[in-house]
Amino acid sequence: MSRSQFRRLAHAALASAPDLLGVTLVSAWAGNVSANDLPVIGVATPRERGRAGTLASFEREVLLQVVIKRLGGTEIEDQLDRDAEAIEAAVMGAFGGQCVTLTPEEVTTTLNGEGEAVIGTAVISFTAQYLKPLRR
Repeated sequence: MSRSQFRRLAHAALASAPDLLGVTLVSAWAGNVSANDLPVIGVATPRERGRAGTLASFEREVLLQVVIKRLGGTEIEDQLDRDAEAIEAAVMGAFGGQCVTLTPEEVTTTLNGEGEAVIGTAVISFTAQYLKPLRR
């Protein structure tokens, strides 16, 4: 598999997750997202590592991150927790039939209340491990 395939698989799973209906999916973004565009989810694969595997392949480890941003009020952290659970379930389910070991690693949340409204962000990180054949 490739990083692109990981992103596409996660994106498709999130698009069909019933608990995430109404959230706009984007591949990733740079810079600020307008409050009018929220809620949004982005999928990224910012890191890939390799290490020795077998004589015919090597191990790869990809960091797959799903980021959700949404407007919120006093209950925004609870909503982000529900979002993180829905994202984890959808992504884990999508990778079940693949030759990949996917491990949920971390959920981080931040709140930014410096503007007119509170914007909450949750980053759900997974590690995908697989064997990649050597090319000769």
